Amino acid sequence: MRITNKQIFLISLQNVTRPARRMLDNQVKISSGKRINHFYDDPMGAGQVRQLRGEKADVVQFQRNISSGLNWMQMTEGALDRLEKNLIRAKALAVQAANSSNGRSERQTIGKEMNQILEDVLSIANSQFRSKYIFAGKNTTSQPFVEVRDKDGNISSITLANDTSGKIQRDIDTGVKMQVNIPGSDIFNLKDGPFATLLDLRKSLENNDIDGINKALDQIENVLDTSLNARTLLGARMNRLESTRSLLQTHEVDLATQISNIEDADIAETAMRLASDEVSYRAALGASSRILQTSLVDLLT
Repeated sequence: MRITNKQIFLISLQNVTRPARRMLDNQVKISSGKRINHFYDDPMGAGQVRQLRGEKADVVQFQRNISSGLNWMQMTEGALDRLEKNLIRAKALAVQAANSSNGRSERQTIGKEMNQILEDVLSIANSQFRSKYIFAGKNTTSQPFVEVRDKDGNISSITLANDTSGKIQRDIDTGVKMQVNIPGSDIFNLKDGPFATLLDLRKSLENNDIDGINKALDQIENVLDTSLNARTLLGARMNRLESTRSLLQTHEVDLATQISNIEDADIAETAMRLASDEVSYRAALGASSRILQTSLVDLLT
């Protein structure tokens, strides 16, 4: 079969192009460090990497949610700690006032200190974390507790601006949610919570009512128990979040390893292939050059 000069040219071009393409491909792999740079490099491997990256993104988001939840809980725990310190101070003052050695004027003086405790407790109830009210239930953008003041500027009563019973949850793992807030209604119940207790105590102090003071002491104990129970619940949830975050961090590392095993290039092996392709390329280039020169001489003669 007769081979034309055109066929010789095309064959020579293919012999040169094939190693040149392999050289380029290996150069890209070495520079990127990746075995899979395009879907067509390894369709099955690329599909696996895409799936693993999606799973890894979910794991990273779960960790962000946990960090956000822990920050919220830590802020809540700090607020409850402040509340308890105020209640303990109020209890100490009530015990002092209940002492028979104190008279009306002493009890009224102690009652004035209750005004400052009430102000601090109101501030605690309206605590914010990143501009969100932590005891407002789901209505986190609106101040939950609003005070009414008397002619002297002292708090006379507290009202609710919105429902504070809502629960705030975070996705912490696939199909797993965790409540991160303590609803305001659980702590600052207007019927028998800290506001009602402190207002009753102040009134009893102003009226020199020993029985009322002793009753308020029992109420303070109940409110303290409620706050302590909430902190215990928070502690258990925070421990669970920390444990879950640790597992997620390990899982993230495992996923990153799986992705690396599939898509990363073996640089040493790729460099060896590149060197081999360079030899093939130079050999093909030299052979093609000689063949094409011979064909040109034949054509001229």
